[in-house]
Amino acid sequence: MSATEHAFPVTASRFMTDVVEASAQQPVLVDFWAPWCAPCRQLMPVLERIAQEYAGRLKLAKVNTDEEPALAQQLGVRSLPTVVLFKDRAVVEHFVGLVPESQIRELLSRHVTSAPESPLERARALKGVGDLAGARAALEQMLATNADDVDAQAALAEVRLLKGDVDGARADLERLQGSNSTHAGTKRLAALVAFNEVVAAYPDAKALKDRVSEDPDNLELRHALAVHQLLAGEHEAAFSTWLDMLRRDRSFKDDLARRSLVLAFELIDSADPIVASTRREMAKALFA
Repeated sequence: MSATEHAFPVTASRFMTDVVEASAQQPVLVDFWAPWCAPCRQLMPVLERIAQEYAGRLKLAKVNTDEEPALAQQLGVRSLPTVVLFKDRAVVEHFVGLVPESQIRELLSRHVTSAPESPLERARALKGVGDLAGARAALEQMLATNADDVDAQAALAEVRLLKGDVDGARADLERLQGSNSTHAGTKRLAALVAFNEVVAAYPDAKALKDRVSEDPDNLELRHALAVHQLLAGEHEAAFSTWLDMLRRDRSFKDDLARRSLVLAFELIDSADPIVASTRREMAKALFA
């Protein structure tokens, strides 16, 4: 496995130096993994991205337990993935399994020094508290400095969508899909635009829920309610509905349930266990 400045493989012979002693200078996150472990392969890119973002404040050490079984046993590793945080030459935190990225960041925030807030983070924070004007101003300032910043372009389009400028957001999406179709920001924006169209057609969530109760076999109404639930953070309920639709009638509206699940995955932390479990159920429904 290749090494970078902030993420590197470690063996038993170097563990004391590269992890334990090094943690006196800055925290070291140790990922115990194996090539055959599917959750490990899902988690590792998340940890690598975090380590890169925490540049100079955190290192990521990777232990292949197939190659270092004695080291894993010495550290009490029984399940994979297991992630252990060393600080000041001691273990201060650990978790087992595939956990949401937000939970990992919250854990690290207790032990890793904070970095100055980036302009994009500030814009997102402003959007999160409803200050759309402030978020828009921050994003426009970013784009004035770097007009090619795809993250800022996509985030500004999200702000436009929230402010009701659907045509503007859709135009931004078409432009981004033409130049940066695989970028995470573009995919997220595409999902939001698609779901916004559903909300616009069925704006009253409470009335929609009543209609679904009266007509539970109406897949159109159930889909609309699932969109409302997803955007309200009720991910499990939304996914359950789309999976049920997939099992009942995959052909409904040109595979609408499957397409909706794919879009929804763009809005949720990829390390959230519900994403992996829903993907498994989705595969079962598609290939049953």
